[in-house]
Amino acid sequence: MRVFLPSPAERGARAQVEVRYDIREPRAGLRFVRPGAGSGSRYHQLWSQGQPEEARFWFPCHDSPHEKATSEVVARVPRGFTAVSNGRLVSKETRGGQSVFHWRMERPHALYLISLAVGRFARVERRADGVPVIFYCEEGREEEAARGLGKTAKALEFFSRMTGVSYPYPQYSQVAAAEFPGGMENTTSTTQTDAVLIDKRAGLDTDLDLLVAHELAHQWFGDLVTCRDWSHAWLNEGFATYFEILFQAHDKGPDEADYELHRNAHLYFEEDARRYRRPVVCQSYRNPWSLFDRHTYEKGAWVLHMLKRELGDEIWWRAVGEYLRRHKDQSVETGDFAAVLSEISGKNLEPFFDQWLHRPGYPVFRVRYDEGSSPRRAVLWVHQTSAAGRDGEPFKVKAAFRFSGRGWEREFARELADKSQELSFALPGRPLNVEFDPEHVILKKARLIKPLSMWRRQLVHSRSAVGRIEAAFELAQARQAGTERLLAGAARRERFWGAACEMARALALIPTEEARREIEELLSAANPKLRRQAAASMARFSDRRAAAKLARLARLDPSIHVAAEACRTLGALAPREARPILMRALRQRSWRDTVSAGALAGLAAAKNPADAAILRKAAMAPNGYGARSQAIRALAGFASMDGGVAPFLRGLLDDGDERIVLSAIGALGDIEDKGAIPGLERLSRSAARSRVRLAAREALFRIRAGIEN
Repeated sequence: MRVFLPSPAERGARAQVEVRYDIREPRAGLRFVRPGAGSGSRYHQLWSQGQPEEARFWFPCHDSPHEKATSEVVARVPRGFTAVSNGRLVSKETRGGQSVFHWRMERPHALYLISLAVGRFARVERRADGVPVIFYCEEGREEEAARGLGKTAKALEFFSRMTGVSYPYPQYSQVAAAEFPGGMENTTSTTQTDAVLIDKRAGLDTDLDLLVAHELAHQWFGDLVTCRDWSHAWLNEGFATYFEILFQAHDKGPDEADYELHRNAHLYFEEDARRYRRPVVCQSYRNPWSLFDRHTYEKGAWVLHMLKRELGDEIWWRAVGEYLRRHKDQSVETGDFAAVLSEISGKNLEPFFDQWLHRPGYPVFRVRYDEGSSPRRAVLWVHQTSAAGRDGEPFKVKAAFRFSGRGWEREFARELADKSQELSFALPGRPLNVEFDPEHVILKKARLIKPLSMWRRQLVHSRSAVGRIEAAFELAQARQAGTERLLAGAARRERFWGAACEMARALALIPTEEARREIEELLSAANPKLRRQAAASMARFSDRRAAAKLARLARLDPSIHVAAEACRTLGALAPREARPILMRALRQRSWRDTVSAGALAGLAAAKNPADAAILRKAAMAPNGYGARSQAIRALAGFASMDGGVAPFLRGLLDDGDERIVLSAIGALGDIEDKGAIPGLERLSRSAARSRVRLAAREALFRIRAGIEN
């Protein structure tokens, strides 16, 4: 759009420009949800989604994150509908068959955060630190919204207190939107997936507290202070991901937070190994959506975790507060954050930022323990086995080593900066265990070689849940006699569910009858999350003897997740006995189609070619996104035995639900379908939504790589 002024303007002069425009059925930016669509929605709704560069599709703007402005939205909607937008509600008027909502955002914010959500919404209000905390959901689902969003007030109070910057806006609302693909931190008015509407049965072992905390944290990191361009997106997403973990520690304890960091590290490692390796701050990208990945979110969070441990809580929190106050309502680059941290701490942090943000990869260590020449001296040989940096330069980190013996414990800090180092430690006596980075402060892969007696001690006595998890997998890989009973007993005694589940997963790596029996016993565990993992672990044994227990879990377990996992495993182990149970589960309504999706996965595991027709029907039926996407993923496994699968999946490339399109693109890439190339090329060039273009390009790469090989 070009604007021609009536006469030349002097530098610094102001001009007011009014743009009148009309748009119908926008290609992106606004989504109209109608009952009976493929998602199975029962509602008429509308919602916006501007990130990263899709606000331009529904209003004229300079669609870049550094552009900030105040905003107003006036929405005329049918009577009985509610329109929710940013800031405060200036007025609401009813005129005949229409209601008019006037919203005004009086502080400047990024234009991709301008939002509009419309539906027949009920309004649930709470308060936190005097701030109205509001949930909008479809009428009749208020109890589900309170269950799913109930931690919002606690998180708001925690973030305000810890940053020293009170929640910066007049109110905070969350809208549960049908077909919305996740959460979006629109200023003062987050749009959430309707998965936050959690029913009573799902609430037994389901919460979305991490998502709730993540989107709320963005009100400070991303909204109040915004990355100047998407190459610095980690300043938005890395902060929000880390703050959800900090809230997890505050709300549920350190084991929950450590376990989440542990899982985040593995998500990042997997992307680094299988997809690509890049620096976190990366200015080489074709599509900004490609930067919303594990490097930005999970590695970004780990960078903040390492900084916090390096500087100490007092300095780190003081610096975070100063960063927010100094740059409020502005856009920033990574250097702005680094400058504040260096100023407050008095440290030169440039090497840290260069190593972890401007350089790709992470350190990989191989550490070997030797007893040394005397009982009071231990030697560790440390090797960096992966040269991930520039010119093969090893990473430089400060690492802790913890030794423990009978009635004593000693901890040492050493700098690791070489490819190979010998470290010697004077001790009170012969150690019974040694742990490398015992608090799991460093983003790394590490293999510690030490006696199995030490791993057995660590399994029981490590103060860290992650340390106990590491011990379980080391012992499982060693496969010494009696390990099965040791791991199963540890899982039963384990005080933290995440570690117990990982112990059950490690136990399944031992291919013995005793391991199978121990896992079958865990199917009766009190914790539903452990029962679920036990059901998943049974699939490794190709043994029908647990079919009766699995069938009972599939039919009767109060946890939808346990029932779904039992369906998956039952289909693999005993397809004939499973069939009537799976067909019954297919008809069961549950939160996010969890049980019916498990039944579809069970049918896929049974590998009966005739079931491809059932999966095709499920992929098209208005069962909801959970069942449809599971059916699409399952169909990919039938492509080699059913020539109609690939054409069917190609037909879903034009589905009205973006999430289904993405599922179909992923499945076509997985089966390397050459026939999908024309359709994927079309989407990669002309799809309005940047996420679809990116997914199509990646699927094309996989298909063409398969052809070449």
